Amino acid sequence: MEFSLKDLFFKGGDFMWPLLILAFITVLIVFERLIYYAFHRYRFSKAIRALHQGKASRSNPISRVGSVFINATSDGEEHTLNVSEREASRVIRQHERGLRILALIASISPLIGLLGTVWGMVIAFSKIAKLGESVTPADFADGIWTGLLTTVAGLLVAIPAMAMARIFEARVDKLVHDLNELTSHLRERFFAK
Repeated sequence: MEFSLKDLFFKGGDFMWPLLILAFITVLIVFERLIYYAFHRYRFSKAIRALHQGKASRSNPISRVGSVFINATSDGEEHTLNVSEREASRVIRQHERGLRILALIASISPLIGLLGTVWGMVIAFSKIAKLGESVTPADFADGIWTGLLTTVAGLLVAIPAMAMARIFEARVDKLVHDLNELTSHLRERFFAK
């Protein structure tokens, strides 16, 4: 007994639709983030060199925050730190965009799948109750099989969403670390006493 993906989708019932929507949103966010990160790549040491040479790039997050820091140094240390911290927060928010949604999808997809499974069991037991003594194992198995499809679908959505969220979060963590290093480096260079 072979089934196409379409057959499996429709056999899974109504709970497959929200899972399909969540899968679509996951794909959109992942591709958007991959493109964003491709255009906002940086190497910390290269960015520092570019800052010292006055060749900072706006697409480089380290250069962007460093430029703001350097341009504000004439207004004093406290002002410089405040301005650069605001810019760093902006850069971090841009790098984090969509990650909470990915994490949410990773959390709720298995629950929706489980709900579909429970619903399938309810239908199976309801069918058994109606059939009375003429129940065959096939009647029972059909409801369970249908319900389990949603659990599988929920996991198929959740696992890649969680993996990509973690990969992207690691990238943001590295950026935060590098921005802290940058601030320490520039503070030492411009305001060391």
